Amino acid sequence: MAEVSIPELIITPKIKKTLENVKYLENIDGDLKKRCKVVLEQTVTGDAIPVELTRNVYRHLKRNGKNVYLHELVEGADLLNKPVVLPPRDPELEARVQRLKIEAENKEYRRMTQNVDPNRKNEKFSFQSEVKSMNRQLTSVINFLITVVAGFAFGYKIIEYTYGKTFPMQMLAGLTVGTVIFFVDLYFMVKYTPI
Repeated sequence: MAEVSIPELIITPKIKKTLENVKYLENIDGDLKKRCKVVLEQTVTGDAIPVELTRNVYRHLKRNGKNVYLHELVEGADLLNKPVVLPPRDPELEARVQRLKIEAENKEYRRMTQNVDPNRKNEKFSFQSEVKSMNRQLTSVINFLITVVAGFAFGYKIIEYTYGKTFPMQMLAGLTVGTVIFFVDLYFMVKYTPI
């Protein structure tokens, strides 16, 4: 288990003077007086003392009616917090952590590569698959052309049946319908045709 780190304050002349005054007070706990005396004997200005001791001194001074404020008492004192020393990890735990890291990395890799075509792995040239692919593409192109030409013919003839033979109007309607069908068919071809 990790050792608990107790924060300490760097002793300033004000803290030292307050600790010296505690020795002379009568209503102060004997244990607190001893601790203050030991601290004063063993330390000089610039050494560190526990924050808890400073807080206890402040509380006892307040109870005895002394006009002391904690923020004034610790003014100019730096807080010294010793780094926590962690014990070495259990080898079994370390092995498990490494295994879980590897599993997480593999899972992330599989997620990134899930949309890659699995049929393309180790694929060798096959005349049959090339003919099927070409046949599929040729069928799509022929279907595309027939649809556009049929759309043009529909637009051309619908004007002829509605208004009579007016060539410019027939061409305009045929091209408009053919163009709309061209872009719609192109959209669906790009979206749904496998590569």
